[in-house]
Amino acid sequence: MRFLIVILGMLSALTAIAEETRCGWLENPSPANMWLIDRDGSWDISVQGTPNILDDKSMELLYQATANENEFVRTNQNYGFSCSCLTVDLDKEKNLIIAIYKSKQLPLKKCLEDISITKDIPLRFK
Repeated sequence: MRFLIVILGMLSALTAIAEETRCGWLENPSPANMWLIDRDGSWDISVQGTPNILDDKSMELLYQATANENEFVRTNQNYGFSCSCLTVDLDKEKNLIIAIYKSKQLPLKKCLEDISITKDIPLRFK
């Protein structure tokens, strides 16, 4: 019985932080501020004034998800947003992305057509 409780505890810990793919608006409005807005809400990636928890590989993958200038909307000089899918580990209690394993920039049209996030388009003048 004790063994079963230990196994169940380990399994619940694994499901608390599990790799998953999230798609939506990847917003970078200003230096050191970045988050992903998907159907479940906003996931912090980087917030100015707080420590960056992502490693260099995660950061490189993150910037690849905004690299195509034709699918990136500038809202503040070099900053703005794109439509992207990220395969990540999440801290769901803190709405925080803690690791990035894959990234893919999508056509802006993909997010514009997703009714679960269309209303959340990161335009300041909407």
